[in-house]
Amino acid sequence: MSDLATIDARGTLTLVRHLPGPIERVWAYLTDPQYLSKWFSEGVVANAVGGEVRFEMGAYGQITAYNPPHILEYTWSEDDAAVGPIADSVLRWELAREGNGVRLMLTHMRLPDVEVVAHCAGWHAFLDRLLAFDAGRTVEPVMDLYAKYKPVYGG
Repeated sequence: MSDLATIDARGTLTLVRHLPGPIERVWAYLTDPQYLSKWFSEGVVANAVGGEVRFEMGAYGQITAYNPPHILEYTWSEDDAAVGPIADSVLRWELAREGNGVRLMLTHMRLPDVEVVAHCAGWHAFLDRLLAFDAGRTVEPVMDLYAKYKPVYGG
């Protein structure tokens, strides 16, 4: 299986990664501010449908599905995205146990077509950072990884 995102013609991208368990630890990486800041961004993720999601890197939204430790979904808006603003796209994280490990699937839906390539490269970079953090390796700067992946996705 490729580590590259799959892209749907309707502004949807999907990335899948595998991490060691337990699933509760991986869930914490997605929801606990102390872990989010290590691989993604300072921020807050509420623990109930309707709650706020806000990241220092500029994205914000509202929880639309919350079923720990399996489903986390929220709207995703950015006022200053790569090409233009994004309003109410949807980011969905799905975690599933696989033996002793965890299958993580990220799906970002309803992206404007002009933002898909940038978000493929961005999410690929952030998931590389998550895997490095989980393994205790050095977490590379996101912009270095983004510059590496953007041409891979045609940007």
